[in-house]
Formats: sequence, structure tokens, C-alpha cells
Amino acid sequence: MTTLLFVAAITAAMISIGYRRWRRVRLRRASRRRLGASADLAIQVRSYTEIDRHLAGRWCHCGGQLERVGEGTREQADRRYRVVALRCQECEDRHQVFFDVTDVLH
Repeated sequence: MTTLLFVAAITAAMISIGYRRWRRVRLRRASRRRLGASADLAIQVRSYTEIDRHLAGRWCHCGGQLERVGEGTREQADRRYRVVALRCQECEDRHQVFFDVTDVLH
């Protein structure tokens, strides 16, 4: 009887661990297709303040808060992008968010 309970507990733990790993992989994949994840998915903005507002509401796939660690500008195919580098305060994953700033007026 004790052996049966032990096997059931181990099985439940393995299922739980497998589910958490599967969920983490699924969320990580979804974050790569998220708006702003690449130049092809760049977020169109009309002012630089829109960038700050957008980043304030952005969270990591793990649920952690993202902090800015750098930013720069890239030009590609006659488009101008502002790329913001972020790091999660929980899992420490790094992210980049692309903003299309081609039409921003100074």
C-alpha cells in the first residue's frame, strides 16, 4: 500500500513538472511572435512617448516585470526602428522590442 502511494506521488510530481515545462515553452514561443518582437512585427508609433507607454504595460512571458537595459536605432529597408533592450527581473531573460519610428516627427 505504501509503495502504491509512493508511485502515485512520484507520478503526480512528474506530470506537474512536465506541464510547467510545456507551458513555459509555449509562452516563450508566443513571445517570439508577439507584436514588437522583430523588425517585421515592429510597433508603429507617432511619438517617442508612445514607446514609454507601451513598455510600461509589457511583461515577460514568465510574468516578471521588464526593465530597460539599453536602446538604439536601426535602419533597414528604408525604415527606421527604435530597438529597446529589456531584461526580466524574475527569470533574467533578455528581450528586444522593435518600434517603427520612420514617421515620427521631431
